[in-house]
Amino acid sequence: MKKLLQTALLISPAFVLADDLEFYRDVYPFLKGNCISCHNKTTTKADLNMETPELMIKGGESGPSIIPGKSAESLIVAASLHAKDMEMPPPNNKSGAVNLTPEQIETLKLWIDQGAKSTKPQERTIVLQAFSASVDPIYCLAISKDGRYAACGRSNRIFVYDLATRQLVAQVGDPAEKNGAAHRALVQSLSFSPDGTRLASGSYREVKLWKLDMAKPAANAPKSSSSPASPDLVKKIATAGKVVILSSAMSADGKQVAIGCDDGSVRIWDVATVKPVIELRGSLAAAKKMAEFDWTIAAQTLEQSFQKSEIARIESQDKALDILLGKAKEAITTMSKVLPEKQKAVPPTTEAKNTAQKAVDELTAKLAGKKDVAVEKELKTAQDKLITVKMTEVSALAAVSAAESNVKDAEDDVKRITASKAANAKAVAAANAAIAAAKAAQDKAAAELVALKQSLTKSSVKPVAVSFSGASQRVASMFEDGTLRVWAAATGTPIEESGASTATTTITSSPDGTFTASKSVTQTAGTAPRWTLERKIDQKGLFADRVNAVRFSPDGKTLATGGGELSRSGDIIFFDVATGKTTQTWKEKHSDVVLCLDFSPDGKKLASGAADKIVRVSETATGKQLNLLEGHTHHVTSVAFRNDGRVLATAGAEGTVVTWDMIIGERKKKIEGWTKEVTSLQFIGATNQIITSAGDNRVRIVNDEGTEIRNITDLPDYMQAAVSTPNGGMLIAGGEDSLLRVWDATGKAVASFGAK
Repeated sequence: MKKLLQTALLISPAFVLADDLEFYRDVYPFLKGNCISCHNKTTTKADLNMETPELMIKGGESGPSIIPGKSAESLIVAASLHAKDMEMPPPNNKSGAVNLTPEQIETLKLWIDQGAKSTKPQERTIVLQAFSASVDPIYCLAISKDGRYAACGRSNRIFVYDLATRQLVAQVGDPAEKNGAAHRALVQSLSFSPDGTRLASGSYREVKLWKLDMAKPAANAPKSSSSPASPDLVKKIATAGKVVILSSAMSADGKQVAIGCDDGSVRIWDVATVKPVIELRGSLAAAKKMAEFDWTIAAQTLEQSFQKSEIARIESQDKALDILLGKAKEAITTMSKVLPEKQKAVPPTTEAKNTAQKAVDELTAKLAGKKDVAVEKELKTAQDKLITVKMTEVSALAAVSAAESNVKDAEDDVKRITASKAANAKAVAAANAAIAAAKAAQDKAAAELVALKQSLTKSSVKPVAVSFSGASQRVASMFEDGTLRVWAAATGTPIEESGASTATTTITSSPDGTFTASKSVTQTAGTAPRWTLERKIDQKGLFADRVNAVRFSPDGKTLATGGGELSRSGDIIFFDVATGKTTQTWKEKHSDVVLCLDFSPDGKKLASGAADKIVRVSETATGKQLNLLEGHTHHVTSVAFRNDGRVLATAGAEGTVVTWDMIIGERKKKIEGWTKEVTSLQFIGATNQIITSAGDNRVRIVNDEGTEIRNITDLPDYMQAAVSTPNGGMLIAGGEDSLLRVWDATGKAVASFGAK
């Protein structure tokens, strides 16, 4: 990522006396890029950390790297001079480290000879220069939960777009910054609160919270109305559309006409072709209800898919259990057949042992301390025979014991396998019940959605007046019940509504004694969304560097931020949204900077990905680690929970997406097909589909099993972020060329927005 920062070290005058050499002032600056880049807390090559004099004195595998007062005996000096078969830094190193200059080596030697003095780290003043007009990449995107607004960060500015009207509606700016900027440095991260009333943004060492304010139009603002269509055009449209037209209005450019029809609809027609463009129906409440139905249908589809996969897994397990059960029963049958024979073989061996023992006893008694060579020889033979028959008895008993043990083990296996199959049967029954419940909920939502859509086509309330907005991006209609509704002309989305109010009736009289009564209703609709700065969080020492990730908890009460110190630590800090106060700090949760965060749908878990190539899932309340997921070979750039919390998707800079089964905490699928970094990912609504952006100039949609759904290719530049509306109806992405692109669900481009 490109950052135009200028760092100024606060040091003493350039001329430094020989007896004034200090580590952080005089030595650390040239060691940092050429030695410490490989010998630090995180990358401790040769077990040597050179970040402080104390650590260098402690040394590594080769012993102390410095000996205070003795530069000629210090390994760091020898390595810098390429002496004693040492060459540091090594040639062609990945850190870009270069050899120390003769002047730097002399400074290093003098500092060691003076005792290798240590001082406190120097304070740094960061002077942020103005950005060039050409520096405006999009590094982050956010979309409101209702899919209405999309925000992107360009350079140090934030732009918010209305996806319904497909227009820029706000540039979020901090009055304390210049040129309408939101931050002094690049905008690194964005997140909308679940209710859409707040927007969080992260930048260099600061987080800002922006509050949505729906500003009403000024009372004295100039007003205008759309001109009605000509009678001839109205007649043509009425004939072509077979409708009765109650009202009409021309767009400002004269290319479109809006008509109010007696069937309760408002329609937009193209004037040149006299063809319909879009039909406007419904209210905000109806649109919200339809979105809820769509979400329910998707969520219940996902639930059924999961339960079916569980049934398939259990059935596969049952097949394996059936094989084991068959073997266990076969073992019981086989061992039960041979057991009587083995038991029958024991008594003869016991009898033989007893007989042999009796013979030994008798011969032993016969000797009774006497010396009789013949009897002794006979006793020796009897004793050898006793040993043999005892071993025969032991073997016979062992054979019986083994057979009995095999039968018992097989019987235990039968019990265990039978219990497992019974548990599986219960699990299958529960899964089938869950499928039935999900199917019922899905069918109910689908039926209600159909009914709602049908009811909108049968509205009996007629539009008595229509009008375009000045830029023709909105269409408003006044209905006979006094309701004023506004739609986005491009998408047909209801966006504003004003309820019926009491009508004002006046009666006037004429000199001839007649009376005239008039009735009028005044309604106002149309608000301009503004995001004003609510809170700035930038306490000294709070954030070590860039805030790479911001994420609201599902209840909107907590904001989690991710960052840390490059190559040293990955920190996660939680804030209370209402007060801005820190509620938890997870220092060094990762060994390198945290790049991405996501809460589980229930808010009980937080997934974090970092430059250390690790994904951690932690308990939100306590910070306790629940899962450590290792599957990437490069930075983890994005993490996202599926709507049901059962799957986590992670993106890596090595060009892969990995999905994880969060029930068992193991890898589900490694998805490949990208040629460069996967820069972001997001689950689309309540589905198992994932939208991704990547450095290979593509926006790609895959499901969590790895099947490709859509691939938008040939984009002109490195894509840094992509998001989708909850229903997947619009796909949005941005990248290095600063252009925010919008496609419909089929991948057809419908809009694009530049920085100007």
